[in-house]
Amino acid sequence: MCNDRRSFSCNCGTLKGVLHDAAPANVCHLVCYCKDCRAFARHMGQAAQLEPGGGSPLVQVLPARIDITEGADRIACLRLSPKGLHRWYASCCNTPLANTVGSPRMPLAGMWRGLFEHTEVFGPVVTRGFTKHALRERGAPKRDKGILRMMSGLIGRAVPAWMSGTARQSPFFDDAGQPVTAPDVLELSVRNALYKD
Repeated sequence: MCNDRRSFSCNCGTLKGVLHDAAPANVCHLVCYCKDCRAFARHMGQAAQLEPGGGSPLVQVLPARIDITEGADRIACLRLSPKGLHRWYASCCNTPLANTVGSPRMPLAGMWRGLFEHTEVFGPVVTRGFTKHALRERGAPKRDKGILRMMSGLIGRAVPAWMSGTARQSPFFDDAGQPVTAPDVLELSVRNALYKD
């Protein structure tokens, strides 16, 4: 398989897809230590996939480069709170798919790295963010790394997408800019339980 295409699938294999243009220059390979991403991983039963310190392994990409080839009807959405990010997952096996804002106007998707069998195409992790929220355990980072690189890469990918008209293309939103499936919002009691470290 050539380096500008990378296949992915959910844990059970029902949902499959391809990430186009997956080379390091076109993505941001990162680990997010924020409490929200960790809570989402826990809710999906993916806590064992977190990095030391409770970091969520992600690959930040343009949504237009995500092509769902099978199982698109299994795309589901969760919000930890009424104003939280849209957190997409495969309903067949609760595999996280990606995090996005609530509108396709911002061309950004943080894909769950565990979807990919081979991750070397992304290069090494270049960004570790929100480390002040990392769990205090062996191997946890003590400070952020590569935040400016992440932001500059986001802008560098977004501007050409806006100019080319591909910014709104996303497997998670329809042509009218609405989510392809209505997001569920966690009840407060369930949400609070996920934040207990």
